[in-house]
Amino acid sequence: MKKLHVLIAAVGLLMAGSASAQTKIAYVRIDDIVSVMPDLAPEKINMDTVGAQFVKDSVMPRLNYVQSEYNRKLTEYSDSTKPKSVRDLILKDLQAFQEELSNADAQIQQAQQYKQQELLKPYYAKAKKAIEQVAKEKGYTHVMNTDVFLVAPEADDISLAVVAKLGIKLPNPPANNKPAPKTGN
Repeated sequence: MKKLHVLIAAVGLLMAGSASAQTKIAYVRIDDIVSVMPDLAPEKINMDTVGAQFVKDSVMPRLNYVQSEYNRKLTEYSDSTKPKSVRDLILKDLQAFQEELSNADAQIQQAQQYKQQELLKPYYAKAKKAIEQVAKEKGYTHVMNTDVFLVAPEADDISLAVVAKLGIKLPNPPANNKPAPKTGN
């Protein structure tokens, strides 16, 4: 009986060893790859202004309306001839408008981020396809983003191979052979 347990444990270890031999993990810096794509070069597109027209057309009309209503209600509230119950209702409206106006920056930023993500979606899809191709060519079964790992072998970083697969020429490769880090945000 004891031999059977040892045999089962040995078979289990062998199976676990063979299963881990089949898993090969790479990592990639997809944000850095997308940031060096020629179509997204700063001289071609200013990411800070992406979505500005969308904000102007969709968010600003509402905010302008709320501002004008706030001003109108403030004038009504200042009218001391109105009964207290009416002024109390106007005050509730004023508070709601004031809250919406205080969140205006967040609404504008959210709208711009939405438009940026919408613009970048095809570039991320293109990068993902290249990542899948490089992973297949190099025999990787899993590819993760660098933020998943605290420590990983440099040899398993396939970022430069993906950049090459996309046909992107890096202007000045850094000394450590990594794509230039994204600056700014």
